[in-house]
Formats: sequence, structure tokens, C-alpha cells
Amino acid sequence: MEILRNGDSSKFVRVAAGKFFLRDLLEQHRRSEVHGNLAVYTAPRRTAPPSSERVLAIHRDKYGPFLDFQGIGMGPFKSPENLFDRNLVTYLPRTEAEIRDDLKQFITYTIVQHETKILSFVRGQYNRAASFLRGATCVGFGGHVTDLDLSLFTQRDLGVRASAVRELSEEITLPNGRPQIDPDKLELLGVLNDNSSSVGIRHLAIVMRYWVEDFSKWEQPQRGEVSINRLRWIDTSREPLNLSDFEYWSQLCIKEYFPQALRTVPSYRVQRRSVFRNKHVTCVVGAIGSGKSATTKALIEHAGYKQINSGRVLAHLLGIAPVPQSDRATFQKAALKFISEPDGPKVLAAALAKDIQLVDHDRIVVDGIRHPETLSELRDLSPSPVALIYVYTPPDVAFEMFRMREDYGYDKIDFDAFIELYNAPVEGQVRYLIQDADVILYNWIGLSEYEKTIDEMLTKVGLKTC
Repeated sequence: MEILRNGDSSKFVRVAAGKFFLRDLLEQHRRSEVHGNLAVYTAPRRTAPPSSERVLAIHRDKYGPFLDFQGIGMGPFKSPENLFDRNLVTYLPRTEAEIRDDLKQFITYTIVQHETKILSFVRGQYNRAASFLRGATCVGFGGHVTDLDLSLFTQRDLGVRASAVRELSEEITLPNGRPQIDPDKLELLGVLNDNSSSVGIRHLAIVMRYWVEDFSKWEQPQRGEVSINRLRWIDTSREPLNLSDFEYWSQLCIKEYFPQALRTVPSYRVQRRSVFRNKHVTCVVGAIGSGKSATTKALIEHAGYKQINSGRVLAHLLGIAPVPQSDRATFQKAALKFISEPDGPKVLAAALAKDIQLVDHDRIVVDGIRHPETLSELRDLSPSPVALIYVYTPPDVAFEMFRMREDYGYDKIDFDAFIELYNAPVEGQVRYLIQDADVILYNWIGLSEYEKTIDEMLTKVGLKTC
């Protein structure tokens, strides 16, 4: 998994089927008598075959008036069933739909619940599900609505409930066989609209709930597909839920339908503490609106750091004014061109390292780095060890924080305009930096509670001075 996630940056290499070696030692030992002529072996990836199904989708011209929100809601309509109109939708090959941003494909997303318990699972790698649905805990079962779900008896909802029943029966096995579910017992909860990613913008989810009546039949469910792993019941009345354990759609569902189970304050995770003990440089990274500025401010005011703003350093290299003196979209475009040059990351890292030497302080914070290559170069050039704090904030919360920080009014920027900045090509690599973080800060709610979390983290790591 480490090789799969990090590729050529992995600490390990595969040298044969089922055999692995440390990358740093490969060159040293590849020709030795003990190990023989070792070489990197690329294993064939097991992947799900491409789909030949035709999926239900709706064009942007048709859904625009309805799906004007981010997260779970109803928009201007009172029920999800208002979307089940043959005049609004179409069926087309899934292979085509997956590459068209002007369409949203219908997904069923069904919560299985008994009293206060909800069924959860971890979605594995071997499936055609979008990457954002893999590897984290999910509370929604389902998949695409296809033309095979439409029949004489499913016209009223275009086969949506039939799709949910089919998916549940494929993904779950009970001791007495596949689940037998009455489609009419599926409760329609809402519509999940997520425009925060290139994958989410191509899908909408009909969120449903299936109430389990006879728990004795469902108490020990087993997976019905290889993509379903670690099935277990979560009792929302007894187990506080940490949103960082769940994929984004599940986070939205938990916040909407099970708020009583949330750990209602932001959280943090300390991966490595030793790098903060002596003289060091801390890089604060995260997506737009995540709370990097609040984190940097806390490090300065409560932990005695001196700041170097990478945006200002880059602006000097570009020969233009930094944001907000420059328009953010214009600055992003210039920054992308610069960082895409072969020596771009090294030039930026060298400029940052020079400022670090000039400041010459035991604790220095660099905020705003966007690319793993820049961080790697800075670690090579910095006169002090470099630590990394990653700030994770859900897109909907980041949107609200962005408007506060940039002093935009509600009539000045909408979510779609924010997402264009959020998903700009120059911002795309920052999400990968979480894999290398020494501390991860989770900002689930907003600024006031998040500031308390930063304070707790500084105390835990031993950085707080006042």
C-alpha cells in the first residue's frame, strides 16, 4: 500500500512478486553476491474491468436550478422525487459519463440503520468506485443507477429504489442469504451534491435509509463483494464519531443525520514529535480556506515563531504583487507556470532557505507551500530540520472560512466560484502533503473551535510558550 500510494517516492521497492526492499539500499546491494542483480519489479495491477452499463444522468442545463447547494439538502424542491422526471434525465454509457463535467450521474447512497446503530464498512481498492470513496470508512451503500433498474414497476422513481436494493443485495450477505428488501421501505432523506472535486462534480447522490427491523438477521453481516471490507455496526448513542475516520460523503451524512454522535470539536493527530524539540522550521500547509493563516498566527503569538510567507517570496520571484493585491486567479496562473518549470521548485525552495538563514531564529514558520517537490527541495536546502503541519478542512467549511478571511460578502462569491480557486491546477498537489505530515489538524466546524484545537496541539507537542 505504501508503494501504491507514493510511487517513486516510496521508501520501499518491489524486487519480485511478494518480495520488497528498501529503496535507499537498492543501488548498494543490487549487484552484491548476497542479493544478486536486484531491480525494480512492477507488479501488474488488479483492476476492475471497464463498465459497459448505461447510467442515469442529468445535464447541467437541467440540474442548475435545483442543485444550487453544497452538501446535503433539497435546494428549491421539497423532495428528491422532483428530480425523478424523464424530461430532465438521460441514459448514456458510463465510460462516456465519467469524463463529462456537464453531466451528473445518479448515485444511490443508502444508510442501513437499526435503532441507533448504523452499518459501516471500508471500501477496498478493487472496484470501479471513485477514488474518494476508497480506503476510508463509509456509512452509505450503493452505486450508479442504470437503465437495467428501470422497469414497468419502477417508472415513478426512474429505478432509484430498485438500484439501491440491488446494490445492497450485491454488497452484503446475511447468514440466511442475500438481503431481501422491499423498495417501498427505503426512506428518501435528501440529495447530496458535492462540487468540491473533479469526481464529485460528476455525481449526485440520492441519500436513503433502510431501517432494519429484525436485527437477529442483520447482526453479523458479511461482505458480498471484494470491495466491501470490515463491516461493523456503529452505535451512534455510545460511540463518539471522529469525522477524520470517514470519507467525505459519509462526513456529510453524519453531520446531517447523526450530529449527536460527533466529537463536536476539531481534532488533531501528532505523527512525530521529535522534530519540534530543537531548532527547526515548520511548514503549515493545506487547501484554500483550510485555516493555515489561523494556524500560523497561533504559532507566532503562542509559540514564539517568526514567519516567512511563501506567497510573498513567490510573488517576488514572479515580479508581481502577492494576493490580495493581485487577483488570486491571476496569481495562481502565474504560480503554476513558474512551479511547472523543471527548476521551479528548487528556485522557490532556495529563496525560502535564504530567508530562513537571514531570520536565523530557533522557530520559523513557512506558510503556503503547495507542492511536494518544493517541500523536498526545502528539506535539502534548509539550515534547520523541517517539520510539516497539515490542516485538513472539509470543502464546505473551507468555503465559509475563505469568505471570512477574504472579507467577501455573501453576494460576492458563491461556492462554484470558490471551487474554481480551490481546485485550480496549482492547488492540486497540496492534498498529497498530508501523507508526510508530522501533525495533522482537523478543522470540522469553523474558526472559533479550531483555535482551541491549535492551542491544545501546541501544548501537546510542547511548543506553547504563552
